[in-house]
Amino acid sequence: MANKKTKSTLYTVFGKIGDIILIPVIFLALTVCLLIFFQGRQDNMPSVFGISIVRIMSGSMQKSGFDIGDSVIIKKTNTDELWIGDIIAFFQKDDPADKGKKLTLLSTANQQPVVTKPIPQERLTIDDLKGTGMRVIFHEIKNVYYDETGTRFFQTKGSSNDDFDTVKVREDFVLGKYVSTPNWVRDALKWLATPTGMIVCVCLPLGILVILEALSLIEQINFMYIEKKLLKGEMHWEDREAKRLIKTGDMEEICKIIYFSKVDEAEREELADNLWIFKTNLSKKQLIYKEKVKQAIKILNEKGKREYLLFWKNNLKWKWDIKQIDQELTYLIYAERVGLK
Repeated sequence: MANKKTKSTLYTVFGKIGDIILIPVIFLALTVCLLIFFQGRQDNMPSVFGISIVRIMSGSMQKSGFDIGDSVIIKKTNTDELWIGDIIAFFQKDDPADKGKKLTLLSTANQQPVVTKPIPQERLTIDDLKGTGMRVIFHEIKNVYYDETGTRFFQTKGSSNDDFDTVKVREDFVLGKYVSTPNWVRDALKWLATPTGMIVCVCLPLGILVILEALSLIEQINFMYIEKKLLKGEMHWEDREAKRLIKTGDMEEICKIIYFSKVDEAEREELADNLWIFKTNLSKKQLIYKEKVKQAIKILNEKGKREYLLFWKNNLKWKWDIKQIDQELTYLIYAERVGLK
């Protein structure tokens, strides 16, 4: 049989458009949701694949080009690799368990801390700080220290501030390292968090997607209506609407089987080439079905409609399809008894 023709119906076009915009819609929706979430809950910053978005809440980094309201990207990183000049996002907490700690300044990035004591079990964890209303700080590392347990502490400072931060940041309170974020990306992130950005980039595409899916649903309902008209003999398969349905390949298989038995013998060969269109490279399952179709057509031509329907009844798996065949057989037997064609 001929290769499957390219689908060019309205339904197919809508489907392709929906597929094309679905991924960016989901991405934009996720981005905006994260933006809204982290603005409202700075103490429990969301992360996707280790990437988070931080909103600059003060002017402490303006000299470095970060203005109030800017949104920047940070990435979870190995704190052993952090060094002077890196900009980090962190929780600023002076843990009572670290009271009286002796800190030693690291002179080089490759210097390894000397461990002389175990880590105190009563130390707070970053999970203890989440949900407490603690704000995320975004500052630059100026010095790196370590204590007797080998834990690193980072002395930080806002580039616009005169003094260092009062609390040195313990490494497990670091949320991530700043990833170079171009100004246009910052502006885009800031805009996406606005009501206008949400409407344009999320609500509008989602609305279009809903409309496209609704139109596709209408198309499918229309196809079901055409199938019923074909089976009732109220429409011929060469009618424009019916032909469009057949060419899409969206006609239900059970409808194909039953309708094929209703057409005149002279039309069967041409109709078969339109109803059952198989690709060149078929799977084992498809090859088996193709042979069943050929066998069924031969039975119909040689033994008649009843044997054709019985063949399909014995070769179909779905109960609904078998029920449809049974109904057709019942009507056929009744028609033969009363002399109907």
